[in-house]
Amino acid sequence: MPYDENLLERSRAQWQFGDWQSLTKLDRDTLQHHPDRAKLALLCAAGHQAQGNVAEARQHTRLAIDWGCSKKLISQVLISGVYNTLGCAAAINGQENRAIRHFQAAMHTGAAGSDMQLLTQARVGHQLTQLGLANNATFSRAALTDLPASNTLQLPSLSKGFEEMAEALAKQKAHLDAQLKKQADELIRVRQFLDSSLKKEVSNAARQIEAAVGLQGYFATGELPNINTERHTWPISPDFAIYLIQLLETNDYDVIIEFGSGLSTVIVAKTLAKMTERRQPKPPVALLSFDHLERYYQQTLAQLTQAGLANAVQLELAPLQPYTAPNGNTYPYYTCQAALAALADKHPPKGLRVLVLVDGPPAATGPHARYPAAPTVLAAFIGAQIDFLLDDYIRDDEKEIAALWQAELTASQIKHTTTEIKLAKDACLIRTQAFQN
Repeated sequence: MPYDENLLERSRAQWQFGDWQSLTKLDRDTLQHHPDRAKLALLCAAGHQAQGNVAEARQHTRLAIDWGCSKKLISQVLISGVYNTLGCAAAINGQENRAIRHFQAAMHTGAAGSDMQLLTQARVGHQLTQLGLANNATFSRAALTDLPASNTLQLPSLSKGFEEMAEALAKQKAHLDAQLKKQADELIRVRQFLDSSLKKEVSNAARQIEAAVGLQGYFATGELPNINTERHTWPISPDFAIYLIQLLETNDYDVIIEFGSGLSTVIVAKTLAKMTERRQPKPPVALLSFDHLERYYQQTLAQLTQAGLANAVQLELAPLQPYTAPNGNTYPYYTCQAALAALADKHPPKGLRVLVLVDGPPAATGPHARYPAAPTVLAAFIGAQIDFLLDDYIRDDEKEIAALWQAELTASQIKHTTTEIKLAKDACLIRTQAFQN
């Protein structure tokens, strides 16, 4: 078979200069019919090794072995490639002397007996060009021309070279991690700013829409609008109000208990007033609402009075006091036990249906601030069917409270179902069946 007589010499020159790309183009079909195929396969493996093509380097090294290349020559060429890689790493890090020593070690290992100074200069120049450092003033001509003779050259330790390269890579990684963290922190700040701005704009738009609707209602009916115009209050969302009305309309409740008065109190009272005729001859639904702050108690009372519903609601000012729950923990909670007990005395538990609206106290009161609602009501209305409607279920604290309630109901063998309602602030309805203590 015809073959290129100059292929080995040309490939050897490419190896000496470090022209790895050209060496990787040697394919098996070209090599297998060449009388120097073992050495050519080894040079091709060296090219792939320098390019980081591990699988191809291993494949061509195996071919060189199978075709009779000596293990000594294979070791020399591959070790030379390792020194070359260390030289490139040192060059990238601006370590001139260390890079040149590794490049010279690469030539000394793989081309012993040749003109080391000339070959090293050629290898360094070509490698710097490939790395984009050809015009780097760091690599002085003096350092290249003042190379030690090959017979006095002490080869740098490979293990030490790897340690240096690993240290350099670790520093680069640390610098990159710091830059990425800085960018991530900046993105978080930008996102928080955008979120805050968007929430303010949406909140303002919602208030303006509510105000416009309230004005239209006032001029149409003469009734003051039941909206909250203050910026820093916590009114229920319109979708929660609609869901609450649906609950009242579709369930024949006898008692409504509310923890945290406000607009919801007025909405419930108005809804119950419209339902009164349909409940006859049953008595009106009892509505008991608690608030711990004088300001909001008076505000709710004024709204109920303006709507002509003050007598339809038992509105209680119930300051927070320590409450020790059955689980042994103490919470600041409404002073509500006496009012609950008095209400329970008026309503026999058999067949009684109770809705508990849990919208207070505020989360700032403490962890699981709304947890006591369930144990206090369950203790007062033993044997009744009780629905617990928990607002603000979008928050983790409310999710944890609901999980505690469910676990305790299960432990007490009280059958119950749980429904999560997707609203602006989400809600959770836990419905218990009638039980006996």
